[in-house]
Amino acid sequence: MKMEMTRGMQKSIAKHGSVLKAFRAQGGGGAGLMAGGIVLLVFGVPLGLLCLLTLGSSGLLVGAVFMAPGLLLILWGGALRKKRLANYLEFYGKDTGYSEEELRQADRELMSPDAVKIGGKMDNSGGKTGIIFMITEHYFLSIWPVYGAHLRKLDDIVAAFHSAQIPGIGGYRQNLFVISRQEIGKKGVENPFTKKEYEGFECGMMSEQRHCQQTCAEAIEEMIRRAPHIITNQNIAVDGVTYNLLSMNNWQEDWRRILGE
Repeated sequence: MKMEMTRGMQKSIAKHGSVLKAFRAQGGGGAGLMAGGIVLLVFGVPLGLLCLLTLGSSGLLVGAVFMAPGLLLILWGGALRKKRLANYLEFYGKDTGYSEEELRQADRELMSPDAVKIGGKMDNSGGKTGIIFMITEHYFLSIWPVYGAHLRKLDDIVAAFHSAQIPGIGGYRQNLFVISRQEIGKKGVENPFTKKEYEGFECGMMSEQRHCQQTCAEAIEEMIRRAPHIITNQNIAVDGVTYNLLSMNNWQEDWRRILGE
């Protein structure tokens, strides 16, 4: 369903001056190390005080041994986080192949009130709602846990479809599967079910989405409204040949045939 940014995310975007940077600020190794350091300090401080009370001044050294790892993790995590945010344009540029100006244009569109935001309730979050997709006039963005966000120009996306036949641990799962020219340029991976090739992007947030198919349909509707060339079915026929976009004989060659290139 369509929604607006939470107050917390609005504050983060205002702080960083960028949607891409705000999503990049979420999670990551630096944040994990800092959280671990805080946990160690929470346990280390009482132990340090206890040592001081029981051992006197000599207990300061023992207390420091408990607290030092936590402080080091916090400092290390802070440095990693600072570097992560400083290099956010480099991260998105490497993933997309877009120039800095194109990325800044994407940010301008994402920060516009005209950007469509789609999300819903998560299964295991007590009714908590969150934005999963953002669609602008020229760009598609999906929240990518830990990494930040998956960004593509709508012109670069060749297929976007809901599927309940995506290979996964323990069987099939459902998701919105997005295939762009960037994914087509990569080497296909083997489908563990069919032993054929596939590649593309799946939003990790969808695994917790209560109404996955409906949310995917809303995102696809907004995408094709702006980019009607996007293929919206997993199984298609081109020149009398049937293709399953999640299980192809030869990923790159098959796509060249489909696109007529």
